[in-house]
Parts: sequence; structure tokens; C-alpha cells
Amino acid sequence: MSDAGTAPLTILLAGLGGQGVVTAGDLLIAAALHEGYEVKKSEIHGLSRRFGSVSCQVRLGSPLHSPLRGHGGIDILLALEGYEALKQLPYLKPEGVGLVNEFWLRPAAIQTGTETPPSREDPRLQWFPGTTQAQELEAPRSLNYYMVGVVSEWLPLSETSWEQSLAEGQRAKAAPTNRQLFERGRAAARALRRRGPRGVPR
Repeated sequence: MSDAGTAPLTILLAGLGGQGVVTAGDLLIAAALHEGYEVKKSEIHGLSRRFGSVSCQVRLGSPLHSPLRGHGGIDILLALEGYEALKQLPYLKPEGVGLVNEFWLRPAAIQTGTETPPSREDPRLQWFPGTTQAQELEAPRSLNYYMVGVVSEWLPLSETSWEQSLAEGQRAKAAPTNRQLFERGRAAARALRRRGPRGVPR
């Protein structure tokens, strides 16, 4: 498939060190390249130490003049943690969609005396039980595969391209669980989209 004439699509991935944000970005890139798209990826921003903020941008389509978009320029926000999603919301387009894992790790800098998460009522946000699903399969390190499965339903990439991406660079022992979580994420996103959420059109 050629990306000629395909308007660029920008995905911002955000999460915490140890959640696999970098690997998730690499999976997106591999699938897009197999599909024949021009792809650019930004450098990782923030701290890659465990539980430090990590984010990157993946852009696909043509023409791509920069690997980065600024505030209000992101089509899809894929967040593996709730506070990181809210922190990155200024980058999301008004018509964009945020796909967020239902997991909150209270930042040490917040000392409000309450454990209640901040408002999550932004209509652009869609929430998914990624951590619950990964824990159910006793694979917390594979949360990123669930969330990549979620975002796959919003991207113009074929099943064949995803198959090729998932097959590359995995440890054989973890591959079946990773694939199962990917499929669970994809199924959850497909069910939600059938209910008509606001999202980026294919």
C-alpha cells in the first residue's frame, strides 16, 4: 500500500517508565512501514526510569516535514496511565481522540490530601481496562500490547501489517500472551466504536 495522498496522522504515546511506551511506538512504526507508509518518530521525552514520565510521537502519511506536532496538533493520544493522559491533553486536536488505560499512579508532587483522580470527563477520552486485563493474564509488563490493540482500531493499517509487526522482536515465551492482550484490546475498542464514540475517522 502506498501512502501517496494520505494526510499525515499523528499519534502521541504517553505513560510511565516500565510500561513499554517505547515498545508500543516501535510496534506502530513496524506496522505502518509494512503497510507502505512514510513514518517519522520523535525522540522520547521525559524520564525513562521506572515510573518517570515517558512520551513520544509517531507520524505516518505524506508529506511528513517534522517528527513532532505541537499543542492542538495530535490526532490520537494513546496513554498507558491516567495522569499522563490528562497532562498531554493540550496536544490533542479538538476533534481528536484519547485512548487511555484505566490506571492512576498518584504523582508525588500532588499533595492535595485526596486520592480521588482528577476529572476525566473530557468527551475526547475513551477509557479501557488495560491493567486489569494484563493482570488477569499475569502479564503486567505486556500492558502495552493491549493498548496497541486498542489503537489499532483507529489506524488505517491492515491485519497483515499488524501480524508482521507483532511477529518481530518478541521473546517466544511471551508472544502468545502479548498476542492475546493485543486481541483483547482490539476487541474492546471495536465494541466501543460500534456504540458510536467520538473518534478519528478512518
